[in-house]
Order: sequence, then C-alpha cells, then structure tokens
Amino acid sequence: MEIYCTQLGMVTDFSYCLSANGEAPCRSMIGCWRERVDIVKLLRRVFTEEELRECFGGLPKTRIERIIESLKSVHNADP
Repeated sequence: MEIYCTQLGMVTDFSYCLSANGEAPCRSMIGCWRERVDIVKLLRRVFTEEELRECFGGLPKTRIERIIESLKSVHNADP
C-alpha cells in the first residue's frame, strides 16, 4: 500500500511509515492510514505499549529539533 506523505512530499510505502523513526513508526501514521486500515489495531500487534507510548506520547518534535537531530547523527557518523 502506498500513500502521499505530507512530511516527505511524495508517495511512500506503508512499510516506510512503520519504521520512519528508526525502529519506531511515524508519528503521523494514525492520521494518515486510519481511513484505509485499522491502524491502531495493527500498531498494537506490531509494537509494545511502551514503544507506542514513546512514539505517540508527549509533544511532537519541532522541525528545528528534527533538523538538529539529523545534523548530529550525520556529524557522529563521520569518522
């Protein structure tokens, strides 16, 4: 299954949404897929309650926070 991702600005696959944040699903996944599948049931089958709480609990990161994290990960990956 594919869907247009408003964050990426392109069509993406369901499997990408399941692991968009490393091992965690995209925070927008419930809103994006709820019209097509029982996404909450599926997420509960794939992830633990703790993993879902970490992903969907709390405030979402701002764009600046995500950019800074990306820059840090690139910086740490360079030898």
